[in-house]
Amino acid sequence: MDLLKQAFDNQPLVAVGKYQFILNPLTEQMPATRAELLREAAARVLRAANLDGVTKIVGEEDRGAIIVAAVSLQSNLPLALARWNPSGVPGQIAVDFSMEYTQGTLYLNGVERGDQVLIVDDLISTGGTLVALIRAIRQASATVRDIVCVAEKIEYGGAARVLADTGIAVKTLVRVSVAGERSKVV
Repeated sequence: MDLLKQAFDNQPLVAVGKYQFILNPLTEQMPATRAELLREAAARVLRAANLDGVTKIVGEEDRGAIIVAAVSLQSNLPLALARWNPSGVPGQIAVDFSMEYTQGTLYLNGVERGDQVLIVDDLISTGGTLVALIRAIRQASATVRDIVCVAEKIEYGGAARVLADTGIAVKTLVRVSVAGERSKVV
């Protein structure tokens, strides 16, 4: 089985409210993320992505930041991260978000007018973070060229929500069911 599927298949699930979290080495570092897994995730994101005209890789600082950084290193493209805390930097864009386990504000720096962006994320569940991130990028007068998520929890409809709310399709590398007692790659 390939490394990405292995990282998400038959993993323990933890209930947080009405949602299931997948304990896994890539997004939760349980067990610790091996360099070969991170390298493979970045390489697969780059193979799936449309990099035509892309000038910047963008993601959010929570669990996906390590993948965004690895993709940046492998593609030689600069990165920008949406943060969960304001820095007070002039021009910072703030957008509210709501996802399966929290809500708040994302703060985006480093995306400029005219940037052509590849959004990279670790895992899409309900799509709330991605919808907010797309709004922030558009507020910066930049364009989202493509979105690639390493994994998708299929029961929560996040990819469909992003498409319906923004008109942008999300590519996912691994589709995971969290309907049972353990995760299952489908």
